[in-house]
Amino acid sequence: MREFLIEHFFEHGVWIVLTYVFVLVAMGADLITGVRKSRKLGHKINSRGYKRTCSKALNYFLPLTCMSCIDMLASVVISVPILTMVFGCYCVFCELKSVLETTHDKDMIRNEVKELLEIGGNLKELKEKIYTLLK
Repeated sequence: MREFLIEHFFEHGVWIVLTYVFVLVAMGADLITGVRKSRKLGHKINSRGYKRTCSKALNYFLPLTCMSCIDMLASVVISVPILTMVFGCYCVFCELKSVLETTHDKDMIRNEVKELLEIGGNLKELKEKIYTLLK
């Protein structure tokens, strides 16, 4: 029985480590492509972008660690760490989606937000003019 448990925990550990490695590789690819895109567009690279990578790592690895613990406890019943692998696939999907986003789309969104803010400012001015005319 002891040999079975040790072998079972080892097999689970291998799957869990592979999941963590895939998430780390995906995060690294996202970081590298983000820096390259920023340099290509001539944007200044600041510490906020790097801090977002750290907070993203926390958002990924804290739940991943909890799910790994649950999977290790359930390893006697379930033959693979399914929770860890599913959440790991979700994290990798999010990172790959981020890598595949084009900078054109991001610039388009930024321009639309700027236009909306300008329209909002113009509406305030128009509202003030109407208010002064009605007095």
